[in-house]
Amino acid sequence: MGNKVKFIYNPAAGDRSVIRYLDTFFEKFQSAGFKLDVYRSMEEGDFSNGLNDLSKEYKAIIIAGGDGSASNVINIMQQKNIELPLGIIPTGTANDFASYIGMSENIERSIDIILNWNIREVDIGKVNDRYFLNVCAGGIISNIAHRTETEMKNRLGKVAYYLYGLKELPNIKPMSLKITTSQTEISGNYLAFFIFNSKDAGGFKNIAQFASIDDGLFDLIAVESANIIKISSVIADLLQGKNINDENIFYVQDNYFKIEKTDTNIQTDHCDIDGEKGPEFPLEIELLPKALKIISA
Repeated sequence: MGNKVKFIYNPAAGDRSVIRYLDTFFEKFQSAGFKLDVYRSMEEGDFSNGLNDLSKEYKAIIIAGGDGSASNVINIMQQKNIELPLGIIPTGTANDFASYIGMSENIERSIDIILNWNIREVDIGKVNDRYFLNVCAGGIISNIAHRTETEMKNRLGKVAYYLYGLKELPNIKPMSLKITTSQTEISGNYLAFFIFNSKDAGGFKNIAQFASIDDGLFDLIAVESANIIKISSVIADLLQGKNINDENIFYVQDNYFKIEKTDTNIQTDHCDIDGEKGPEFPLEIELLPKALKIISA
């Protein structure tokens, strides 16, 4: 078994607190008998440079960052056929996946959890040519995620999404979509859709109440257009993890989806994956069962 660990960190992630804990990380891993190979991200898209020199000596890859950083790393791992377990220390603006697998916002506690080496095989998603860990989304949620200022998200967390969402309500325009699964096909006008691997997104817990990261299924939730009062109530209930059995919500579990725009005038031309800008429509989404080893609580 290898005794080296590749540690990748993004010094600009979240509130930048990871910098204060670097010596703690070194102390704990060295005390446990591991040699550390550290890569400090210096610019967007450079994680690949930190994963060029892996050998049989390595036991795991550890990423300190948010959902977007973890998603970037799994894309590189899939492209390079790297099969090492991945540990996530949640230090980003959004840490939904890490939270779901039991990682702590207390960095020292997260390090201790990783050193317990509880390794779990989990599903991941592939949308067109990109991979995702947690969620693929489109519509109003995607727009809010990318228009909300980073500083505001860092300070206010999910409250920032509430505030920006309220500002955008008068301007909401639905998308005309055709959604095909392995079982059915539907068409309609939708304000948003989510394809969940875990239960959480955007800091909101238990939105996809029946989702699991190792059940071989995604959970699709699509919110149909309705009058502004009705849809505000539906979205509020959804974000609070309440009952999804509403006439304006389409819900299905499946391992394959194709989502196509049926109106070329729709302004939104891309999806959102793990909080980052994703591929453009049309989207073909497939589940890769137990394709990743994750270190979890």
